[in-house]
Amino acid sequence: MRIANPKSSSLFGPLVRKAAGLSSMTAVGQMTFVIALPLLARLFTPADFGLFTVYLSIVNICGPIAGMKFDSALYQAPSREHARPILALAIFTIGLVSLGAAALLGVFGAHLPGALAPASAALGLLTPAGVLLAGLWSTTSAWAVRCNAISTLAIARFLQPATMTVLQVAAGLVDHSAVSLIAAHLLSHTLYSGFILWRTLHASEVREVFFPPVSQLVSQAGKNRMFPMFVMPANVASQLVSNAPPILLGSLFGAEVAGQYGMAYRLIFAPIAIVSLSLGHVFTSEVCSGAKTRAVKALASKIFLVSLGLVCAPILLAGALAPSFAAPLLGAKWAATGQIAFALSVLASAQALATPFVEITSIYRFQMLRFKVELQTGALVFAAIFIGANMQMSALATIWLMSTAGAAGTLIGLALVWSAFRRKLANLDSEPTVVTPSPATS
Repeated sequence: MRIANPKSSSLFGPLVRKAAGLSSMTAVGQMTFVIALPLLARLFTPADFGLFTVYLSIVNICGPIAGMKFDSALYQAPSREHARPILALAIFTIGLVSLGAAALLGVFGAHLPGALAPASAALGLLTPAGVLLAGLWSTTSAWAVRCNAISTLAIARFLQPATMTVLQVAAGLVDHSAVSLIAAHLLSHTLYSGFILWRTLHASEVREVFFPPVSQLVSQAGKNRMFPMFVMPANVASQLVSNAPPILLGSLFGAEVAGQYGMAYRLIFAPIAIVSLSLGHVFTSEVCSGAKTRAVKALASKIFLVSLGLVCAPILLAGALAPSFAAPLLGAKWAATGQIAFALSVLASAQALATPFVEITSIYRFQMLRFKVELQTGALVFAAIFIGANMQMSALATIWLMSTAGAAGTLIGLALVWSAFRRKLANLDSEPTVVTPSPATS
């Protein structure tokens, strides 16, 4: 009879508790916005929400890459002392890129023809601030994971959406405009990053993080150059897969299809944001904390099984049932949302399996592999959309083709990452024990 490894069992128990805590706090925070939707829909017009959605799409694509993905380098830092200079580099890069975006907007914005609507002008002015704060969101999240501050991250994941919802409702009672929706988003993101830094940074570390010497920034940028070279383009490809399809489908099949797609995407991908991402944060934190290779291997296998049973299977089941429940729950005009959700469940279930292991590529320096995987998946997704359009397929058939192609690319990528991960752990097991780890040189 095989006896369970007590070390892996003792490690898996705390991981489940941390993941459950992070997931539950994230879910409660997200539910505040869902509950407030009927009220927000009466306080703001569809045009206001439209501008807010455009703003979110821009910052969701640009924000995580404003720091040139130096935040991902935090996961490979062997200690907190090595991680602090990387945090400083990421924050400096985000500020510099956002400042450059604001300057370009100021130069070219003055030459735009005609008089822009006040809301559109405000959107352009506030977007660089949104990019800055979205970049800080990504970086402070990575810092919290690297510091194993999962409880702090859980509280922040509740505070950000809950605060944004309260501020948007309060603003809607006074000012019915997209500007107030965006302002609430900015303030809630400021609270998110500020809270994490306040809870995780020691007073003695503040100067090193926010006022680093230029020579240190240059040195760290050189050591971690693989992240802007490969991880940043990979992240761009990943963000485009998530945010560009509704734009393309809307241009090909009309705005109504884009709206139906957007609603279905939010519903069917919600478990990934709530559960899979939390599992990934906790798993990455445990690996960064120096867990033994055997424990890491056992933990990865268990995470995969948890994802398969608690996220992947429910997504597929929900997708299969969605066509029957969409019209009764959302109304007759949203009936097509159920069919689209069914199609997207194929892609979502594949991403549910892959999401917890994304940062393995950062921890073990597989940056080029991550770039290849994301590029492959993106190419398959967009090729499927254009093939559907050229073959004059229906919108639903095109989405099915896109989802299937994206799922295939995701699973192939997961297999490649998993194979590299297993080889790396085998090599680490065979290496002799060293006293002092060599610094990361990418």
